[in-house]
Amino acid sequence: MTEKQNVFKELLKLKDNSYSPYSNFKVACLIYLNNNEIIKGVNVENAAYPATICAERTALSQVYSLGYKKEDIKSLELYTDSESLGSPCGVCRQVISELVNWTTPISIYNKNGFQLETNINELLPHAFEPAQLIK
Repeated sequence: MTEKQNVFKELLKLKDNSYSPYSNFKVACLIYLNNNEIIKGVNVENAAYPATICAERTALSQVYSLGYKKEDIKSLELYTDSESLGSPCGVCRQVISELVNWTTPISIYNKNGFQLETNINELLPHAFEPAQLIK
């Protein structure tokens, strides 16, 4: 089994932890750290839709809560419960742009397995950055 197939297998297990009673759209995220630790996240919906949190932000919140930083992240692996290519929403792209190095690999999977390897530079080339807040 290849590394991508193993990751896919783990993402399929993790997606079942998703709390998505409204959309029934399960999303799972694994963040591999340089120390070989794996941080997990799933989407967690809420009847008040703006309170919903995506899998990517769930996992990244844990990364930082545990004291890790962007330099500690080796890769971000994302699964969307779809037949077509799913990718991070705009809010997640913005968060990833600030919390993950711009060249860190982001692998995207769907029901059919591995689909695409990219990075946040390709997904959000003109991100709003902290430097833009300086007067």
